[in-house]
Amino acid sequence: MLNLKFHLDLSDEDAMRMYQDGDGRAFEILLDRHGAPVLRYVMKMLHIEQCSAEDLMQEVFLKVIERRGSYDPDKKFTTWLYTITRNHCIDYMRVHKNRRHELFEAPVYGREGAGPVLFNVVESEERDQEQKAMDSEIREIMDRGMEDMSDEIREVFLLREIEDMALKEIADIVDAPLGTVKSRLRYAYKKLREVFIRVGYFEEGKRA
Repeated sequence: MLNLKFHLDLSDEDAMRMYQDGDGRAFEILLDRHGAPVLRYVMKMLHIEQCSAEDLMQEVFLKVIERRGSYDPDKKFTTWLYTITRNHCIDYMRVHKNRRHELFEAPVYGREGAGPVLFNVVESEERDQEQKAMDSEIREIMDRGMEDMSDEIREVFLLREIEDMALKEIADIVDAPLGTVKSRLRYAYKKLREVFIRVGYFEEGKRA
């Protein structure tokens, strides 16, 4: 069993290199670190329930196992992982063109520095019931806003918000120019702001 300090100090790239050399424990580290973010990305990208998304997440990591020989340890692991995840989602969408869109629980929050942030919610045990109810309302409104986004807009927003990826890395994953990624992200925040205004969460013009 890997000790905790070693687990924390080991980079994704070094862990993947160890896995390529046959150390199965290193794969467990990568799965532990990135399983949940990949799951949330799949859920939000495809509008599916958690049980279905878990199956797809497992398929993504099976592809990681199958393609481990093609990974270049000198390249960022998350770029490689999310390229596989994105392509798997695209394949799923091609097969399920008439899938039913659903709302679900996984939260995605705005973040300082990410653009024209709509809000910044910090959840903690100390938040009272009224505040927690407001958090739930915000999540529902955000889900509604993402329902109206195109796939290419939503994927950029999710990669930025879930995995806190740099715009350059997102550009590499979606195979688009950096300027295009920035435009898509701005559009995503604009659409979400419009949804919040439409439902009366705050009045237009009161926030920058």
